[in-house]
Amino acid sequence: MSEWQEHKEVIRWFREEFPEYYQCTRLSLNGVNLPAGKTAAIMVNQFKAQGMVKGEADLFFAVPSIRFHGLFVEMKAETGGKVSEEQRGYLDTMSMLGYQAKVTAGAEAAKEVISHYMEDAFILHEHGPHEGYH
Repeated sequence: MSEWQEHKEVIRWFREEFPEYYQCTRLSLNGVNLPAGKTAAIMVNQFKAQGMVKGEADLFFAVPSIRFHGLFVEMKAETGGKVSEEQRGYLDTMSMLGYQAKVTAGAEAAKEVISHYMEDAFILHEHGPHEGYH
């Protein structure tokens, strides 16, 4: 399974397993396959201008827990991908800021990390996610 297919599988599973947190997932644009040539360079520059940073983790789960503000997951292939210096720096920074930041090998490992994290997650209140916003 390719890395993007594994991301897709993890998000599908998460939304099925935790439907109340359906809107709490985010995928980094760093792994997006872009067209070759000038168009890709233009798109990357636009993404950077809009806030994309090098090394950003693949997935973010915007669900606070008892100990953390949210969960960042950098997924690598089961066969073994390496964490880049930029990725390690990003994960270290997020950890220092109170987020849990993990590297996993494959979709099943990511699901295990997420399941464990969600055991301590705050539960959404019955009034719904939009109540309280003005």
